[in-house]
Amino acid sequence: MFCYYIKCFDDTVYEGKLVTYTAKSEDDDVAQMFLEKLEEDLRDIWRIKKYKDPANMIFTEEDKRNYDNATKCHFCGKDGFVEGDEKKNKVRDLCHLTNRFRGAAHAECNRNYRIPKFIPVIFHNLSNYDSHLFIKKIFLKNHEENLKCVPNKEEKYISFSKEIVLVI
Repeated sequence: MFCYYIKCFDDTVYEGKLVTYTAKSEDDDVAQMFLEKLEEDLRDIWRIKKYKDPANMIFTEEDKRNYDNATKCHFCGKDGFVEGDEKKNKVRDLCHLTNRFRGAAHAECNRNYRIPKFIPVIFHNLSNYDSHLFIKKIFLKNHEENLKCVPNKEEKYISFSKEIVLVI
């Protein structure tokens, strides 16, 4: 049996989804089914990721007041917007997935920010032999070198990550 919940930072980008599965027989490979279903959902999420046109920024009157009164960059937290200094100019930052204004930023900080090209998966109470089952399934499926583990003991892991190349 497995259960997971997909949560996005904003439900307008991707609405939360609860996924459950109960084995139908003792022969069901639940660990493999979990990995396949999770990978399928991650591919679906990546497909719907749409970048919005910055020219259509959602910028309310309250956003304008917040921008006008901002004295710190919302990325780096440092004071100092300097007129005429290209790196320190105050710019409006927006979320490229929702088109909503996020805050005032230094031009350089805004240019350097990128939407991550990964989706984190967080397990709760994944300990003892359970993590070993997933590691084994991932490795046996692909024999990939992009599986990274931080072991605690031989069959216990502090963390693991796997890169999935999404071809859409």
